[in-house]
Amino acid sequence: MNYEIFDISDFKQEEFEPLGTKAKYWCSDPLGNHYLFKSIETYDSTNSIVLRDGEDWSEKISCELAKKLLIPCADYELARDKSARGVITRNFISSDNAYLVTGNEILTNYSAPINTEVQKKSEKQNIMHVYIILRRIIRNKPLGFNSLPSIKSAADYFTGYLMLDALLSNQDRHSENWGLIVTGKGRFHLAPTFDHAAGLGRNESDETKENRLTSQDRGQHVSNYVQRAKSFFYLKDKRLRTLKAFEYFGILNPRAAISWLTQLNALTTDIMQAIIEPVPAEIMSDVSKKFALEMLCCNKSNMMNLLPFFKENLDPSFRKRQIKTYE
Repeated sequence: MNYEIFDISDFKQEEFEPLGTKAKYWCSDPLGNHYLFKSIETYDSTNSIVLRDGEDWSEKISCELAKKLLIPCADYELARDKSARGVITRNFISSDNAYLVTGNEILTNYSAPINTEVQKKSEKQNIMHVYIILRRIIRNKPLGFNSLPSIKSAADYFTGYLMLDALLSNQDRHSENWGLIVTGKGRFHLAPTFDHAAGLGRNESDETKENRLTSQDRGQHVSNYVQRAKSFFYLKDKRLRTLKAFEYFGILNPRAAISWLTQLNALTTDIMQAIIEPVPAEIMSDVSKKFALEMLCCNKSNMMNLLPFFKENLDPSFRKRQIKTYE
């Protein structure tokens, strides 16, 4: 059975969401339930429509993978507002007194000086600053989620977010795409992960995907393609690839990384295929489904290869030496 595409044409539009570059707004259904609708349509500098095809199915698949891995995430459903495709998600802040603080605000207030230019492309989000903030400032796990073996704190859960990014080849974990929730009592909790539409090769044409899937040139294979994915995290002036960002957090936090890889190991090819297949053919082609599955398999394999290394990092002296190699 396919995933449902919810028609929100009759929902009441309430206010535009200022964060990010996509066309998105808050709306409510006839029962008064509030949703954020994110369209795959956006606008360029001349106010012309730009279509970001695939961002809806990429977000939906990412959400279902996160739930299977027990990673706290915003819950996304495929949606349509008249002719505009997109996704909807319920507000994950359940209390009227709670509010979200995004990473860019946190880094500005709590970390050493960093490049804070408005353009995301110029942003330098130091991964060690983020880790220290998670350990010393945010500290608490996402609200409403139970601890897992060796996964209890904000930093432990964020390690899982970086594993998810590496699995998806998600290149959009900039500082507005993570944050903390402040409760009415003033406690800080890591927010669930959200905004994963920039993964799974959604921006590549079907022709390019077919060529990579069938090419006899090893340099064109999907296994090489996924290794190019870059994160929004930096060490000094070096931008880390998504796999390296997860590896670095795994060095700092090996028990959590090992625990998350145990979850990932249980995510079989059949399970991943069962998550991808229900996307309606009208919005995701067969070749896109094959390509996304191959990306997931390659990325999973690359991360599982890190397991012996993370086990070595359980030794504090070994971990200290590894951290120095990144300095």
